[in-house]
Amino acid sequence: MGRMMHRLYKTDRARDFDHETDRYVRMQQIYETIDRQKYQWVVVLVAGVGFFLDGYTLFASNIALPMIQYVYWHNETNSSRLTFINIATLAGTVVGQVAFGFLADKRGRKRMYGVELVLLIVATLGVTMASTGANNSMSIYAWLIWWRIVTGIAVGADYPLSAVITSEFAPTKHRARMLASVFFMQPLGQLSGNIVALIVVAATRNRVNADTVRAVDIMWRWVIGIGVIPGVVASLFRFAIPETPRYLLDIDNDPIKAEFDATTLFGEQQQAEFGSEFDAPWDGTTLPKSAASFTSYASGAGSASIDDGASIAPNTEYTLHPPTFQSHWRVVWNDVVYYFWKEGNWRTLLGTSIAWMLLDFGFYGIQLSNPQFLAKTWGTLDLHAPAPSWKTDDNSDESIYTMFLHTSVEAMAILNAGSVLGGLLLIAFAPKLNRVHLQKYGFLALASLFIAMGVMFITVHKEGPVAIVLYIIGQMLFNFGPNATTYMLPAELFPTRYRATCHGISAASGKIGSILVEIFTVYYNIGSTSTKVSSTQRYGWILVVFSAAMIIGSVVTHFLIPSVQQHNRRGSHGVGRFKRECSSFWFDEKEKTLESLALGRLGESSRYAVRRTRSIHRLPARRF
Repeated sequence: MGRMMHRLYKTDRARDFDHETDRYVRMQQIYETIDRQKYQWVVVLVAGVGFFLDGYTLFASNIALPMIQYVYWHNETNSSRLTFINIATLAGTVVGQVAFGFLADKRGRKRMYGVELVLLIVATLGVTMASTGANNSMSIYAWLIWWRIVTGIAVGADYPLSAVITSEFAPTKHRARMLASVFFMQPLGQLSGNIVALIVVAATRNRVNADTVRAVDIMWRWVIGIGVIPGVVASLFRFAIPETPRYLLDIDNDPIKAEFDATTLFGEQQQAEFGSEFDAPWDGTTLPKSAASFTSYASGAGSASIDDGASIAPNTEYTLHPPTFQSHWRVVWNDVVYYFWKEGNWRTLLGTSIAWMLLDFGFYGIQLSNPQFLAKTWGTLDLHAPAPSWKTDDNSDESIYTMFLHTSVEAMAILNAGSVLGGLLLIAFAPKLNRVHLQKYGFLALASLFIAMGVMFITVHKEGPVAIVLYIIGQMLFNFGPNATTYMLPAELFPTRYRATCHGISAASGKIGSILVEIFTVYYNIGSTSTKVSSTQRYGWILVVFSAAMIIGSVVTHFLIPSVQQHNRRGSHGVGRFKRECSSFWFDEKEKTLESLALGRLGESSRYAVRRTRSIHRLPARRF
C-alpha cells in the first residue's frame, strides 16, 4: 500500500536541486518541475471524488426532500419547511466555504481536506438517522435542519479545497483541463444520485404488500445514505498526495519539503540536505552566505553588493516574501490592505464574487429539481388545487412510486443530459478557450435563452418538447460556461497566501445568491395553482428577470475579471478588434502561470514582483 502511495503522483526528477541554496532560484526550479509534468489524473481523482460527493449529496437531497415531506408532513401544501431546509443547507455551505477557505490558507490544504471529508461523512450519516423518536419525543424537522447545516458546511468546504488543490498541483498547460475535469465530477455525482434514486424506488415498488409510508421512509434514507461510500473512498485517497508544493513554498516556507516530498512521492532518498542556513532563525542583521550575490538598492544611491555576513543598512531595499495568515495579524492586515486595496485587486475579488452570485441566482431559480416543476415542463402535471410538493397528479390511481419514478426520469433527461454534455465539451476545449471570454459570452447566451423561454411561456402558455429541449440546452450552456468558469477562475487569479480564502468568498457569494432565490421562490409555487395559464405566465416573467441577472453577470465579467491567459500577438497587427477578440476566444491563447497571476492587476509593476535579483528568505511566521 505504501509503495503504491509513493508512486501515485509521479514526476520525472530531471535535476537535483540540492546544490542550489538560493531560495528564489530553488522555487523557480520547483515550479518548472511542476510544469514539466503530464496531466495529473491522480490529483483530479482525489480532488474530484470529494466534488463528486458534493454533487451526489445535493442532488440526492433534492430527490429525498419530497419523500420526507410525504412521510412526515403528508398533507401540507405549504412548502416552507422544505424551503427552510434548503436555506439551512445553503447557509451552512456559505459558512463552510469561507471558514475552510481561510483555514486552508492558514493550516494547509491537505489537512483541511481530510477534516472536510470526515465532516461530510458524519453529516450524511446524521441525516439518514434523523428520527422523531419514541412517541414523537424528538423533532425530525429540527434534526434535519441541524444535520443539513453541517452537511452544507462540509459541502461548502470542498469548493475552495478541491479547486485550490487542483490548480496548485497542475502543470500550467494542463491547469484548465484538470480544473474542468474536477468540476465535471459534480454533474457525474448528480447523475449517480439520480440513478441511485431510480434503483431504490424501483426496488421498493416491487414490494407490493409493504406499508407505503414505511417504504418511502426507507427509500429516502437509502438514497442519501449511499453517499457515504464515495466519502469513504475520498478519505482513503486523501493520503495519496502530499501537501501542495506551492503551499509549502509560499506559506509554510519549507522549500525542502516542497520538493514534492521527494522521499514519499518519488520513492527516492534525498541525497543531501541543502541550505541549512535558511532554516535557522534570522537575526535581523546578517544575511545568509548564499545571499552574497544579492544586489541591494540604497535609496538615493546606486547599487551596492552585499558581502558575506554584511549588516543591512536601515535604508536598504530588499525583497521579502509577503506575510501569510500564519504571520502576526497586524502584518497580515497591512498586506491585505496593500494587495487588495492599494494595488486594486479588490476589483478582481468583487468580480468573481458578483459573477458567481448572479449565476447561482439564475441557476437555482429555475427550480429544475422540483417534482411539480419537472412534471409541468413535461406537460404531465395534473393538479386542480394546491398540493404538497411531492404530488404531481390528482388521479387517485397514480401511486407514489410512479410519481417518484417519473420525477427521477424527468430529472435525468432535463438536468443530467445537458450538464454531462456541457462538462465533457469543456474538458475537451478548455485548453483552447479564453475562460474569461467563455464566461462573458456564456452569460449572454443564457440571457438570450431565458428571454426566449420567458417569451414562449408568456405568449404561448405551453410546456412540452420545445421547453424540454431549451432546458437541456440551458443546462449544457451552464456547465460549458459560467457554472464551471466561476469555479475555475478564483482558483487561478489570486496568490497562494489568499487563494483558498478568495475562492471561498467567491463561492459563498454564489450561495448567497441561491439563498436569495430560495426566499424569492416562497412567493411563487410553480404548478400548484388552480390556473395553469397564470402560473406559466408568471414563470415566464421570472425567466425574463433572470435574463437581466445574466446580462449583468456578463458586464461584471468584462470589466472586473482579468484574463488568466496571454494573447499571442503574432500576426495581430492591423487586425480589427472584433477579429482579435474572436481569435483570443478560441485558439490563440497561452496560459499564464499561477505565479504571474499572483501579482494581480499590476503585474510586473506590483511591489510583489521580483524585479531586482533574488529574494531573501522570508522571516519565520513566529518572528512577526
